[in-house]
Amino acid sequence: SLVRHGVLGCSPIQPTVAVTLRSLEAFRQAHRVCPRLSIHAQAKMLCHLHRVPYRPYLARQFRDAYDVYLEITRRIDQRVGAALNHVGPNWRMLNSCPACQYRLRNEPPLTFSMMCAMDGNNSLKLVDPKVRSGTERFDPRCGQSDIWLSETFVDGFKDEVNAAQSASPPQIDPGDPDSETSDLPSDSAGEPTDACIDRWRNAAPESRKKMFAVFKKSGIFVSFCRHGFLLTICDMVRSGELMKYPLATIKKLLDVFGDDVCFGYDIKCRFFAILLRSSLGPQAIAQRLHGVVPAFHGHAHNRYCQLNHFSKYTTGTGKEDFETSERVFSESNGVAALVRFTTEFHRHQDIDEFFHFSDSEKYANLAKFVYNNYVQATSIIKSHHSRMAALSISPPMTAAQFDADLVEEREYLKRVHGKREEDSAELDYVNIDNSIIHEGFTRKEISNVNRQFTLAYNKLNLQLRHVEEMERSLSIDPDARWGSDNAQRARIQKRIANRLFYKAADDVERLVAMRLMEMTKLQMSGYKLRTQISKALRTRATAIRNAIDRYNKYAAELDPPAEPLDWDKIAEYSFLSEFDVLRETDADIHTKWWAKPVVRQAALLHYDYVRAQEEITRCHVEIKRLLTKIRDDELDYPAAIKRLAEANSPLTAELEKRWETLHGVNVMLLVRIQQMQALPGYSGPMGPG
Repeated sequence: SLVRHGVLGCSPIQPTVAVTLRSLEAFRQAHRVCPRLSIHAQAKMLCHLHRVPYRPYLARQFRDAYDVYLEITRRIDQRVGAALNHVGPNWRMLNSCPACQYRLRNEPPLTFSMMCAMDGNNSLKLVDPKVRSGTERFDPRCGQSDIWLSETFVDGFKDEVNAAQSASPPQIDPGDPDSETSDLPSDSAGEPTDACIDRWRNAAPESRKKMFAVFKKSGIFVSFCRHGFLLTICDMVRSGELMKYPLATIKKLLDVFGDDVCFGYDIKCRFFAILLRSSLGPQAIAQRLHGVVPAFHGHAHNRYCQLNHFSKYTTGTGKEDFETSERVFSESNGVAALVRFTTEFHRHQDIDEFFHFSDSEKYANLAKFVYNNYVQATSIIKSHHSRMAALSISPPMTAAQFDADLVEEREYLKRVHGKREEDSAELDYVNIDNSIIHEGFTRKEISNVNRQFTLAYNKLNLQLRHVEEMERSLSIDPDARWGSDNAQRARIQKRIANRLFYKAADDVERLVAMRLMEMTKLQMSGYKLRTQISKALRTRATAIRNAIDRYNKYAAELDPPAEPLDWDKIAEYSFLSEFDVLRETDADIHTKWWAKPVVRQAALLHYDYVRAQEEITRCHVEIKRLLTKIRDDELDYPAAIKRLAEANSPLTAELEKRWETLHGVNVMLLVRIQQMQALPGYSGPMGPG
């Protein structure tokens, strides 16, 4: 009877406090728009409006009423879905994004049927009730919708990493050079992708991915389509970003979407090697699963890794950057403060509410997304020839030459990477011998015999013992030691110079990476933090200059000398992969056509142009799908409303309101689509399929 009067009691039996449905709906919409708005803030606001002193129990009562209200809306959603025939296994996954999933007959073929991004977010933690004061109340409710992956399903992949490390690589058809598995990295040490393991915490061994025991849930692992619609979500339980979470996600994506799925993951290089050796390997190969490293994260991967996994060099990805997860996380982090100390049910409920609203927002902006991508792609295509001409490369390079250079660079970097690991014992031997000569006998401190003799003598004996041990391991005759005129010593001395050069290049790269990250934070941080970052940047600039001086010093000592660096060039660096070319000291690197800066710049322009052409094709397909979905809505909703009205169903009014809202959004989408169709040179579809 209370609900008939527009209020909802805070207790199922003999309620003494009730909240109006309008207040509950107002809070729901306000909380969706501003996730930081809490129940406590809303309760205090209502108290001030009604001039009633605030009491903490009022917030708890409002929470109870709000939980019931959300349960009512969920059940209404289920009934409306049944009336529209929006039911079936994985219906939300299969119908969340019309641009990705509303496939039509006779549409142009796309390389990838679905492009998505996945990543973990450790902001949405839940503190374990055991470390909090009070006693946790038993709550059997589940706040998860059917799009969540269960802990049982995820734990089915917990032993896959150990099994994959002991398994042999899968049998791969070597006849397809463009296959994702054609360049599967081995598990041996010294692989070019080893640097990525050091740079990314989630690529580290599983034993390192610990989480403080204070957290029962350490975050979420999610996947999104390229337009930002949620596809899968699961909890990360008392751990860091273990491999079982992306493995479970990939399994779900393969089962639901089928063949030719392309995913973006910041450690794809490491993850895909484990995936192919896991129990999912045969399914991934059979369904032509493909993966890339996202555009922004890819800049922190080494050059060899980029050539194999970067989205810019992957056919069929268009201009998609696969950084969707980071953009969504910047919004979902607003929920973090509210869910950290709540119950498990309320945490799931708040997260689920956020993503439901996020999906509705993404749909309202879907035409704008495609429009912006289309404008970006056409701009790249129009300016391509003038930008290439400005580089003055003679004779002009063809697409086949760019592709051949890419293959040659990949093979070169793979070959020279192993050279750095060679002669390690000889390097140590000559280093110790140099230490004896330059530190054992010629140190200035030895002139003060009374004070330094014992120290120098002990150090000399220690170094001599090391030399003898190295000579035994290298089978060097003590009577034929490598003197200053020894050819072998000269060769190793050159390798030592190379090692010092590599270290100097690493220092420059590390400092530039920090500078790039801080420049990024500078645009997204508050005033006080921006001030601190600005100070750090000034300090970092001095450190970079010092590192450049060391780099140039060791570069000049090489044979032949490497090209020096200057501050102006480093200050504009945005691709850390270029340091992999700077490190190379082989004489033939200077003769490589693809190593010339102007050619490398031309290659970037070329692949931007190719990806832009692919983006145009995909935008045309997506616009036609969206137009068709809007046309079908115009048919399906009125028909469902008519059926409900004839049956005198109380759902009729609810469905009419929802159709009114959806129709308004669709009109807005059509306006943006018409703007896109009016662009000069537009050659895409003009109507639905």
